[in-house]
Amino acid sequence: MEEIVAVVGQAPILRSDLELARVVGLLERDLDEDAEAFLSRLLDARIRLELQYRNLEESGTLFRLELDPEAALQSFIGHAGGEESLRACLDGAGLTWDDLHELGLRVAAVQAYVELHLRPRITVTVEEVEAAFQQLATELEASRDTPPPLVAVRDQLERLIVERKLNWEIERWLEQARDRQPVTRFQR
Repeated sequence: MEEIVAVVGQAPILRSDLELARVVGLLERDLDEDAEAFLSRLLDARIRLELQYRNLEESGTLFRLELDPEAALQSFIGHAGGEESLRACLDGAGLTWDDLHELGLRVAAVQAYVELHLRPRITVTVEEVEAAFQQLATELEASRDTPPPLVAVRDQLERLIVERKLNWEIERWLEQARDRQPVTRFQR
C-alpha cells in the first residue's frame, strides 16, 4: 500500500506523486538544499497545484478552458532527458504514462487559467515603471554603478512589474482555494 503524504479536500497526494514531480522537474532543487528540504518544497508545490486544480474543477472553470497538456508533457520529457529516459524513470518508480498525463493535465489547467483569467487583469502604469526605475537607480548608485537610461530598461521593468503582480494574483487565488479545500499534510 502506498503512503499518503497529504490530502487536499478528498484527493490524496501519494509519495509516488512526489517522485513523479521530482522526475519531471516540477521544481528545481537549490544547490545548497538538502533532500529533506527539497522534498518538503516539492510537497508544497504539489499541494498548491492540487488546490488550484480542484478549485478550477469545482468552479466549473476547468471545463471551459482550452487545455494543452501536450505542452506540459513535452516539457516533462525534455527535463527528463527524452522520452526513453522518462519512461525508464517512471518504470523505476512504479509510475505509468497515465500518471504523467494526470500531472500534465493539472499543470496545463493552471497555466491556462493564469494566462486567460489572471494575466489579463494586470496593468502597469507609467508611475509604477518610474518608481521601479528610481529603485533600480538608487541601488546601482549605492554600489557606485551608473544606472542605464530609463528607455534602455523600460521593457524589462514592465515585465518585472507584471510578474510581481501576477504572482500576487496567483497567491490570492491560492488563498481563496485554500479557504474552500482543507489540506492535511502528513509529512513535513
